[in-house]
Amino acid sequence: MIGNDGKPVTRDQIRAAIAVYNAGERGSREFAAIPRALVTILDNLAVGKTSYVKGGDGQLQVSRRKDKTIAAG
Repeated sequence: MIGNDGKPVTRDQIRAAIAVYNAGERGSREFAAIPRALVTILDNLAVGKTSYVKGGDGQLQVSRRKDKTIAAG
């Protein structure tokens, strides 16, 4: 995953971005800082499905819960 600044994103930064994504304020400045590719992946993730996001220091498993939030494991 490449961030908006063109540098690789770490797993901790992906977790922080998911926390902002779960907050649900799409118009906020913090939401705008989330990499667009990550937003696309998370938007298209169906309930109960799991995907993997590769960070600069390894990959991170993400899944959508029944309450429509994203869990990072």
